[in-house]
Amino acid sequence: MKILLIGPLPRRTTSPTEPIGGARVTFAEAVRELDMRGFDLDIINTGRPRPNLSRWKILIYELLTFARVVWGVLRKAWRSDLVFLHMSAYSALAAASTIWAVCRILRRPLALRSFGDSLYFTYRRYGPARRWLMDRTCLRSSLVYIERQALRDFSGRDNFRWLANTRDIMPPQSGETGGQDRDKVRRLIFMGQLRMEKGLAEALEACRSLPEGSHLQVFGPCMPNTDLSLFKGHPRATYGGVLEPEDVPRVLSEHDLLLFLSYMGSEGTPGVIIEAFQCGVPVVATSIGGVPEMVEHEESGLLVEPRSVPELKAAIERLINDPALYRRLRQGARERGEFFRSGRHFDRLAEELRGLARK
Repeated sequence: MKILLIGPLPRRTTSPTEPIGGARVTFAEAVRELDMRGFDLDIINTGRPRPNLSRWKILIYELLTFARVVWGVLRKAWRSDLVFLHMSAYSALAAASTIWAVCRILRRPLALRSFGDSLYFTYRRYGPARRWLMDRTCLRSSLVYIERQALRDFSGRDNFRWLANTRDIMPPQSGETGGQDRDKVRRLIFMGQLRMEKGLAEALEACRSLPEGSHLQVFGPCMPNTDLSLFKGHPRATYGGVLEPEDVPRVLSEHDLLLFLSYMGSEGTPGVIIEAFQCGVPVVATSIGGVPEMVEHEESGLLVEPRSVPELKAAIERLINDPALYRRLRQGARERGEFFRSGRHFDRLAEELRGLARK
């Protein structure tokens, strides 16, 4: 069975103009998992550098990319049994609707997968005219996969399915991470693209009052609005640069607590939280998007309100002063991490895709 896969593959770069984000990691995992299950894959890579150009030149650049992708679908879809589009909020209307129309013309089934909470976030933000267009094009795809389990957001649509964001990382052996005392919270970590809307400023402010011997380490690529001056003179935080993907399990395992403090409205089920869970690292996270579906409050982590520095400080202090609670959260994190391993989720996806193509 041949599938035409469309999505952003990561490039081997740590350039600030082209950071590797969750969408690229998630799509690369889908390519690997479907290949392991015997599908013949043809790929249109929508990943591209982010040029430092003026606004109108960026618009031209995006239009050329859009034309390249659509032309690729026209050339390749007729030789495939199924087209599988992985999309973000920015491609929700123009690209997805156009690819849906091409698949209708070529009589090929289209499966659609939305990264994060982008589909619902985009649909909710659009006006009546754009919603009408989405309802009659891309949302009528044969199958539509979303990360959040809240299918009620699109109630009455029998083509919608839940597909978890998954990871499969193996933590190093305890001896390889120094055998640290994991009953205590001393080493905190913030990892991801350093967008200010990811809560970087709030994390640094809350950690100023960490007790002696505690420290926050921040990793991730800088973005256009990143303010590294926030680290200057900070008593309890340092910036560690960009991690190579193969170093992520080791670095996570060397820390005691992950901070995920985004207040972006389109957050789905962030991969960094899953990776931390699989390393036995609990999380303090903002209650936003799909995060409360994956972080069980007081079972695998603590949830706080977005942008609330006092609430964040209280959550960190609570874990520092309550070893029994921290041990319980560590155990819950491990169990939750196992739930998000890819095996059974992609087994079900493969079965549904085969059934769709046969139908």
